[in-house]
Amino acid sequence: MYSTIKSIQLLTALLKKYNINKLVLSPGGSDIPIIHSLENDDFFECHSVVDERSAVYYGIGLAQQTKSPVACICTSGTAVSNYLPGMTEAFYQDVPIVAITADKDPYRLNQLMLQKTQQVNIFESVTKKSVNLPVVRGGNDRWYCERLINEALSELDHHGTGPVHINIPIVENSAVYDCENLPQVRKINRISPDMPSEKWREYAERLSKYKKILVIAGQNNCFSEDDRACVEKFFEKYNCLISVEHMSNLKCKGCLMTYPLSECSMQGMFGELCPDLIISFGNNIASYKLKPMIKAHKEKFVHWQIDTAGRIRDFSDKLTDVFECTPQYFFNCFAENAPQNSKNDMTYYNMWNDDIKMLDYSSNLPFSNMYVAKKLAEIIPDRSVLHLAILSSTRTMQFFDLKPNVKVYSNIGALGIDGCMSSFFGQASATDELAFCVVGDLSFFYDMNSAGIRGIKNNARIILLNNGGGSEFHFFMGKEKIPTINQYICAEHHKGAKGWIESLGYDYYSATTKEEVDNIIPTLAEESDRPIFVEIFTDMEEDAKLINRLFHDNRMKFGGMKLKMMEKAKSILSPSQIQNCLLYTSPSPRD
Repeated sequence: MYSTIKSIQLLTALLKKYNINKLVLSPGGSDIPIIHSLENDDFFECHSVVDERSAVYYGIGLAQQTKSPVACICTSGTAVSNYLPGMTEAFYQDVPIVAITADKDPYRLNQLMLQKTQQVNIFESVTKKSVNLPVVRGGNDRWYCERLINEALSELDHHGTGPVHINIPIVENSAVYDCENLPQVRKINRISPDMPSEKWREYAERLSKYKKILVIAGQNNCFSEDDRACVEKFFEKYNCLISVEHMSNLKCKGCLMTYPLSECSMQGMFGELCPDLIISFGNNIASYKLKPMIKAHKEKFVHWQIDTAGRIRDFSDKLTDVFECTPQYFFNCFAENAPQNSKNDMTYYNMWNDDIKMLDYSSNLPFSNMYVAKKLAEIIPDRSVLHLAILSSTRTMQFFDLKPNVKVYSNIGALGIDGCMSSFFGQASATDELAFCVVGDLSFFYDMNSAGIRGIKNNARIILLNNGGGSEFHFFMGKEKIPTINQYICAEHHKGAKGWIESLGYDYYSATTKEEVDNIIPTLAEESDRPIFVEIFTDMEEDAKLINRLFHDNRMKFGGMKLKMMEKAKSILSPSQIQNCLLYTSPSPRD
């Protein structure tokens, strides 16, 4: 029987998945539920060492002789401190030791609780990875706990061998051992180019069996022509599509701008578009709704990730494999190892593309941020640089196509308000091509001093969308929910940039109508003797209403078309399935 404590169950199951069966156990109180769970399982080979100062050294000898990782387990308090010399030796000898330390209630640190000391990161300088497990009570706790254990155990032999630390707070009743079976756990595998070619062929065989492959290209800054050629070769061999945004900076055969569909679509309708395999690479994505849609259907797919550093970045809650290589290596390898006569029949690609074509978000736009985005997309020359500030500025541009070689940046790594313009000026300084920055008023005034950086080149083009506050908060809240929203949440203001910008020597223009926008925007694509600044005054409440209306209208239109298709499929769909297809998410991008 195993302990009822979920974190111990997950740890036990994953130790078995990673084939770590040699244990060095030291007696104590806090670690009883860990030790008793392990000693009851015939998989484990247990060694008893009372003195924690000796235990890790004993583990070092055992690991070196057997050429396999060894787990050392101790109670809380100074017992953990006594592991430090041995862990230091293991680190400098590259010995794979797993230090598993029991801990007390994390809320009771420095509150006169017996044997409760600071154990988190106590071995940080002499371990390859150190994790502190959560107290597992809900679904997210379990996912987080499972992921942390994977991160620690996978580092034992990642880029060389060495020790890791897993700290387990135990706050539940530790005397109950009535769990007969361990939970099913997900081991996250790491695959690298130095593995045998048979391993890669095994994955290629698995890959060929998936019929709906969604390749998600996150933010990327450095795609070469060779990279694009490898992606296209992969696309031609497998039933996939490549989901991109402007910040993916990837345009080639097989790519689709999925942002408009994911943001306008209905949660229930994603079911038919749901892949059976996700392959992700690159950094973050701007879409707010694609990840929640994916997570809502996580039982239907597996997730592979390409990461040159081999990091575990599990945005789907379903990551199973990390390929530690470049995207070029991955796509080229699997294209070359595809089964003979393998060919993309385009069915999955066409499913997405057909749904995208149903959307209408650009016709008859009124004067608004969306209208400005549409006009900008039309005139930005090929090979220009475009920096999109956070939230609204990033969102609106995703709905309109750009020239093939426009390089697009955005600070969506941490999504902060504080450095959009500064980043843009750095990018503009490194090119002789035209450089455009689309920025909202709160972001601009936060970073306005950057407009005075010495040496700003004449290629700089700033488009300030000044709607008098944070329209983002009207987009997903509004006055209906919070009547006082403008005062503090939206930080309503009546500031303008004209005086400051003209004092810095920019050519300044402003617009308050569609006609003025139409007259001014084309000049941004022309050469000039000074940097150009355009301030466009819109209304934050109206901007938010427009976006919500566009999303709502497309959902209704999209749902209506789908409903007609469903009428033909009633013979195979239950009433509950049809009802589910009619559900759509709230307008909130954060839902």
